[in-house]
Amino acid sequence: MEPLQFTSLASMFFANCNRPDFGGWFQRKNDEWIHYSKEELKGEAEALALALRDIGFQPGESIGIIAPSSTNWLIADIATQVNHGMVVPLFPNISSENFSFQCDDANIQVLVVDNIIQLDAQIQELLPRFKTIIQIDSQADLPPNGIYWDNLISKGMEIIDNADSKLWLKTQLFSISPDDLFSIIYTSGSTGKPKGVELTHRNMLSQIQHILPLYKLNRKQDSALTILPVAHVFERMAVYYYTLNGIKVYFADSPKNAARLMQEIRPTVMIVVPRILERVYESITLTADKSRGPKRWVIKNAVKLAKIGDPDKKPTLMQRFYDRLVYKRMRDAVGGNFKIIVSGSSALNKSISRFLKNIGLPVYEGYGLTECSPVISANCEGCEAIGTVGKPLDHLEVKIGDNSEILVKGDSVFAGYRNRPDLNKGAFTEDGFFHTGDQGSIDSEGFLSITGRIKELLKTSTGKYVSPNPIELEISRHPVIEQAMVIANDRKFASAIVFLNPEGARRLLKFEKEEFSIEKAMGSMRLREAINRHIGRINKKLNHWEQIRKWTLISDELTVESGLLTPTLKIRRKAAETRYAEQIEEMYR
Repeated sequence: MEPLQFTSLASMFFANCNRPDFGGWFQRKNDEWIHYSKEELKGEAEALALALRDIGFQPGESIGIIAPSSTNWLIADIATQVNHGMVVPLFPNISSENFSFQCDDANIQVLVVDNIIQLDAQIQELLPRFKTIIQIDSQADLPPNGIYWDNLISKGMEIIDNADSKLWLKTQLFSISPDDLFSIIYTSGSTGKPKGVELTHRNMLSQIQHILPLYKLNRKQDSALTILPVAHVFERMAVYYYTLNGIKVYFADSPKNAARLMQEIRPTVMIVVPRILERVYESITLTADKSRGPKRWVIKNAVKLAKIGDPDKKPTLMQRFYDRLVYKRMRDAVGGNFKIIVSGSSALNKSISRFLKNIGLPVYEGYGLTECSPVISANCEGCEAIGTVGKPLDHLEVKIGDNSEILVKGDSVFAGYRNRPDLNKGAFTEDGFFHTGDQGSIDSEGFLSITGRIKELLKTSTGKYVSPNPIELEISRHPVIEQAMVIANDRKFASAIVFLNPEGARRLLKFEKEEFSIEKAMGSMRLREAINRHIGRINKKLNHWEQIRKWTLISDELTVESGLLTPTLKIRRKAAETRYAEQIEEMYR
C-alpha cells in the first residue's frame, strides 16, 4: 500500500478549509449563488458533527441522505465521518421495498432529507423507524421525530467553542483509520436485492491522489461546476478531488440548467455523463438550423469539418478559419473557459467526441465502477485515444481474463459487499482481482477499450448470446433517437425499443418549433424510414442472431423521476421492460 497524504476524507476537507487561498463553495438556490466561505464550511461541519453526537448518533451507525446535490450534502458526509459513521446515498424514486432493505442492511438511524413531502407516500409511512429526521427545508412541516437542519447547526454552534468539544473533535478526527468505512453505496442490479458496496477512506483517497497528476488544476484560477447528483459515487469522488485541489466548487440546482449555469460561472472543469454532452452537441449544432444565407452555409460546413477532422493532427488552415468565425462562439456558448471535461458512466458517441474536441472542448473519456471508487482508467491531456477509456490508473493492476473480462486489483478497489458472503465468494479471483463483469481489451500502448458486459448478455430462445450495450450505442447514434434498449432474453430473435429524440426529429423533418409536435413525428413515415435504414446499416455489421428484426418507437420522455433512468441517465432495463411489456409482446406476435 502506498502512503496517503491524509488519513481520512474528513481530515482532507478540514485541511482545505484552513488554506488561505481557498475560495469556498457556492450553492445555486432561487436563481442566486449563495457563497459558503471556508470558515462557514468548517464551522458548519464541526457544529453538525457535535450535534449528531448530541442526538445520540453512535459510531458504526449510518446516516441516509435523500436530497439533491448541495453543500449541505457534503457537510453531512463530513460530519458523519467525524462521528465514525457511514453515509448511505439514497434516491427519491427508490421503491419502499428497497428503501427498507437498505436502511436495515446499513443500520441507518438518522435520515437527512430536503423535504419529506417530496418523498413517495410509501416511504413517508416508514419515517417513524428512524431516531431522527433532519430536514433541510425549514419552511416545510416536520414529522414527530424531525428537526430542522438550521436548528441542528445552531445546536452545535452553541457548544463548538467549549474545550471539551474542541478536544472531542480533534480526537475523533485523529482516530479515523484509512481503512474505516466512510460510505455504503447500493447498486441496483437488474434482479435481486441491491448490493451494498462498502468503501473505505483508503479506497477514495488512494484514487484521487493518483488522479491528481492526470488533471492539473490551479487553486487560484480554476473552478468546478457540479451538475450530477453527489449521491452517485462518480460526482462525489469528483468533489473530493476538487477538495484536494482546493478549487472553488459551484453546486447546480438542476442538470436541466447546465447550459445557462456554464455561461454564468464559466467553469474550467466539470464531470459529465454522455447524455449531457449529447445535449451540448445538439444545442451547439442547432445554431446552423436557425441561421440563414451565407452564415448558414459557413456554420454547416464548420460543423461538417468538426465531425470528420482528426483532433490529434495539427489544425488545417480551414479549421483555423472556422475557429475564429464559428468554433470560438460555440465554446463561448458553454462558458468558453473549459480545461477539463471528463465523461464517464457509459460510452460517448465517437462522432460527438471528435466534434467537441475539434471545436476546442477538452473532453476526456474514462471508465469505472462503484466497487472501484469508481475510476479504473481515464484519458487525459497528452495521453488519450478516442474510442478508448484511457489507460488504467497507475496504482491499479488491470488485466483481461476469461471471456475477455476486465479484472482489476488495487487500493481503490472495495473489499466486498455488505452482509453478502454469497456474492463476495465469486466477486474476486483467487489472486484477488475483482470481476468487473465488463468485457474489454488492452491495446499495445496500454489503452483500455470496453466491448460489452458479461452480466448483461441476453440469451435468445435458440441458445445464442447477444451483448446489448454495443448495439444500443450504435442505434442511439442517430440524431432522432434518444436511447435504445435491445430485447432478446428468451426470445426467438432480437428486437429493440427505440426512444424518440424530439429535437432531432424536428430537425430531420424541417419543422419550425411552433409547427412541430410529438404526434407529427410519431406519424411520420419519413422518420420511420430513416430509423429503419439506420438499423439496417447496423445489422450488416452484426451476426445474424444479433440483428434487430423488429423495433418499436416510443415517444415517452426518459427521466430519472419516471423511474426509467438511473441517476447517470442510463436506462433501467427491468423497469422499461415492465413499462413497455405490451409493446414488446406485440413485436413477437
